[in-house]
Amino acid sequence: MNTRLLFIFTRTPLHVGAGASVGAIDQPVQRERHTGFPIIPASSLKGSFADQWNEDLVEEDTKDGGKKKVRVNDAGAITVAAWLFGSDSDKPAFAGSLLFSEARVLAFPIRSAKGSYAWITCPLMLQRAARDGVFGSKTDATGNANMLRDSMDIFSEPDDDKAIYGGNVIDLTGKVVLEEYCFKQSQVNNAPAPLPTGLADALAKLVPDDAIFSSISDRLVILSNGTLSHFVTTACEVAQHVRISDETGTADGGALFNQENIPSETLFYSVLNATKSRVPIGDLKDKTDSEALTAFKAKIDALKVFQFGGDASTGLGFCSVALDKFQPNS
Repeated sequence: MNTRLLFIFTRTPLHVGAGASVGAIDQPVQRERHTGFPIIPASSLKGSFADQWNEDLVEEDTKDGGKKKVRVNDAGAITVAAWLFGSDSDKPAFAGSLLFSEARVLAFPIRSAKGSYAWITCPLMLQRAARDGVFGSKTDATGNANMLRDSMDIFSEPDDDKAIYGGNVIDLTGKVVLEEYCFKQSQVNNAPAPLPTGLADALAKLVPDDAIFSSISDRLVILSNGTLSHFVTTACEVAQHVRISDETGTADGGALFNQENIPSETLFYSVLNATKSRVPIGDLKDKTDSEALTAFKAKIDALKVFQFGGDASTGLGFCSVALDKFQPNS
């Protein structure tokens, strides 16, 4: 199995809905149950990427005499889309070569009293990312210890009223104010606690050629796991929607609802695995895992921006996507 890392940076607000809610938000986003961190489900990623291969689909007759586009038709034609994402038929049925994990948050944007905004993360997010290979393996190519990777394993969580950060863009003389909360700068031996060496630079490289995210070294804040969970569940955008009557041109009664959106400039990552072809017959039967990744990367490099989630027609869910080389956690 060949493994790579997929990085997703929201350019516009993102809504991957969880359906109806009994809370104050009518249409919340999908979240992890135990942490409250927003996620992009693997099914959403796979479906959005698979749509980019629609021109490769083949026609098949429908029962009512019409035509439809499919990955595998009754005549046995198997498309590249079927090889990569799986068959949509039972003749034959097989899984695709590309396997996606859910996308997890790594850096979340939030309002700051100084500097306008900051990106927040926490030890749990960083340690998960390290475990998944975002910061490389425990040793580099020469066998030396990866200091940034090691520092994630021993990283101490700050107190709930403290923050670890670098730079003065968001600093208010030893404290930062995020939303309506004030956090004192965490101290070690009566000196400001430093960010892990190389962390901000490593994160900035995950979103290449983005001038906004490149400023993360001056805006990165590490909070406690619990504080981060509070912010990602309370600091998302909430948009009000109402249905307009076609007859009157005014709001329809009883049609008001609100929708939660993950803000733009949020960084997610997903683990992408590729296997050798699972196509049982034909020219695609002998395709390798490397060839599957090459075909996928060519599409990523060509388009760069993809749309995920709902409300594409109103500009939601447009994200920069980059594929990085995976470094296993040895």
